[in-house]
Amino acid sequence: VSCPSRCYLLDGISKGAWLNRSSIIFAGNDKWSVDPRVSIVSSVGDKHEYSLQIQKVDVSDDGQYTCSIQSERNPRPKLLNLIVKVPPKIYDISSDITVNEGINVSLICTASGKPEPSISWRHITPSGEFTSPLTHLC
Repeated sequence: VSCPSRCYLLDGISKGAWLNRSSIIFAGNDKWSVDPRVSIVSSVGDKHEYSLQIQKVDVSDDGQYTCSIQSERNPRPKLLNLIVKVPPKIYDISSDITVNEGINVSLICTASGKPEPSISWRHITPSGEFTSPLTHLC
């Protein structure tokens, strides 16, 4: 998966730069990042494309990016937010447990993902039906 972020230089004199969280990734065609997944896509036509491409996007790529165009000593930054979604994953859940009636029990389920997953518990009846989401078991 690649993530192109498009930016255009409207004249031949402009200089472009890409930044992530105020760290320079590219200044013109000079690469400042050591990340091999990032590259500049450029083409010349009516508009000179100066786009950042990220291969194999990762959650660590999430955040604010800036395409800054320097033209006639007037910087023109354009900001964009890259939101990287991560599917939910349960990474800790209680083991099967047997308790006597009347005893309190805590069931644990923790999950990660982006956006943060919502966890709900449902009781499975003896007939195999699911009840409504529960806030507590009685």
